[in-house]
Amino acid sequence: MYRWFFLVLVTGIMVSCSGTSEEELIGDWQSRAVFSDVPRSHAATFVIGDKGYLCCGWNGYQVRRNDVFVFDHTSGAGQGSWGDKLGDFPGKRRSHAVGFSARGFGYIGTGYDGDETDMNDFWRYDPDRDEWTEVAPLPAYTRRGAIAFSLFVGDKEYGYVGFGLHDGTHDRLYLSDIWQYDPDGKTVDENGITLDGHWTIITGHGSSKREGAAVFVIENKAYICNGRNQNGQVSDFWVYDPNSAEKWKNNPPRPMNDSNPDEDYDDDYGGLPRAYGVAYVVSVGGQLRGHIVGEKSSNWEYDHVNDLWIQRTQFINHSLPRSREGMVSFSFSSGKAFVGMGKAQNAYYDDIWEFIPLIDDYTYNDY
Repeated sequence: MYRWFFLVLVTGIMVSCSGTSEEELIGDWQSRAVFSDVPRSHAATFVIGDKGYLCCGWNGYQVRRNDVFVFDHTSGAGQGSWGDKLGDFPGKRRSHAVGFSARGFGYIGTGYDGDETDMNDFWRYDPDRDEWTEVAPLPAYTRRGAIAFSLFVGDKEYGYVGFGLHDGTHDRLYLSDIWQYDPDGKTVDENGITLDGHWTIITGHGSSKREGAAVFVIENKAYICNGRNQNGQVSDFWVYDPNSAEKWKNNPPRPMNDSNPDEDYDDDYGGLPRAYGVAYVVSVGGQLRGHIVGEKSSNWEYDHVNDLWIQRTQFINHSLPRSREGMVSFSFSSGKAFVGMGKAQNAYYDDIWEFIPLIDDYTYNDY
């Protein structure tokens, strides 16, 4: 069984990345059910079964959101549907948080409360009871703009959280640590209270510090890319396999820039690096492919078998390219994925789009 998350990408017929025009790019963005509440950016999401859950975020006003909604991609005559508000998230209002799912539960944590405070708390959501429970906090720097995903180690599923920005009173730190969450563990907090869950540091990687990174999971491996730090946008690219002797690898996967002057496969890779885009996974012909989109309108597909990035139809709405930041994505085991919302300058969006691969006429896009 494959699980991916979300924060977390699609396949089509290969075309040359060099000199492609929009007419040559493959794939179709089709409009789906509009979000049922106020537009927002930088919300946190997780997927359980056929449903994607959205929590918190920001709509440009000073107060962050703490509401929770669910998107069912199997309903609405193929359009999907947003149910009524499930209630409020019991932690502080926040944006720039992360979410993951593990063992049938959803988890939301970290983030920024809009009042110069980053957080490291975590909460577990039980979809059968519609209940939230506070679990062990991340035992590290508070942060915003982190990544989260879930993987199986043997037959047990674990959550992972890492990277991000810690913006403290006297310091501003870009982070590179990654932590594994064990739902079966226990943690005693500073007040002597026992909380569910236990965090363990994951070592051995050499990736750059970053906030606003993206991650997608294919065949129980996490592919980590993008983001920015004090030196600008990050272009290194890493894969984590928890069941391999060599858990961390890069090169392959190769960097996301034009680093090989003797080859032409990466001539257009300058459009790949970005921060606060989103990743998603789509199945084409039974094969999973990862994608990144957002912050820039360009939409890139990763072929993990051949370690190649291929440009696909850009994300467009209202017939114009939109470089949105803080979008959300849902990737489902059905092989379908949905992307939308976010912000462009001072505009906030409530639209949701499904990416349909293998359509080679971009004029079919449902703008």
